[in-house]
Amino acid sequence: MKKLMLFSLLILIAIGISAQRNLTPEQRDSIQRAEYKEKIGLDYSMPDYSVSSIDEKKMGARLANLLRFYEEVKGQSIYSRMVNKVLGEQNEEFEHVYIEVKKQKLMKVEKVANEITIIYRLWLNKNPKNIKQADVSFHFKDGISECQTVNEMFSNMSHYVQARELLNK
Repeated sequence: MKKLMLFSLLILIAIGISAQRNLTPEQRDSIQRAEYKEKIGLDYSMPDYSVSSIDEKKMGARLANLLRFYEEVKGQSIYSRMVNKVLGEQNEEFEHVYIEVKKQKLMKVEKVANEITIIYRLWLNKNPKNIKQADVSFHFKDGISECQTVNEMFSNMSHYVQARELLNK
């Protein structure tokens, strides 16, 4: 009986893997975008706003918690690398250069209709381009970013934020 159940389970797994292989790249991309949207979980129910600090009453608890978490971990290497990658995608001068960020400050969080933009000012360590400051922007439309790295970053942070939210209930 156990062998039959194990065999059935293996067949179901094989069918699932086979079905995923038959998806077009567009279908896979659509599924991944839906997963990111659900994981990140931005709230668009608030009226439009523009703030220069984390304000839970205006931006909602979810985004406020994500930004608070980012403020705590922004110096960790995983997030530094992601910010570097986003900065390189947004600014040609940083495209193939690793930049060390010595300080970051939230400049603005803005919601207009179905778009949320988060802007951080970065103060940079000495670099080959001799640039001292740069802004990095995390832009979301309908709950997801066009930038894969931003989606990965906020999805990653959302796991920790969600765990904290569950612990605080």
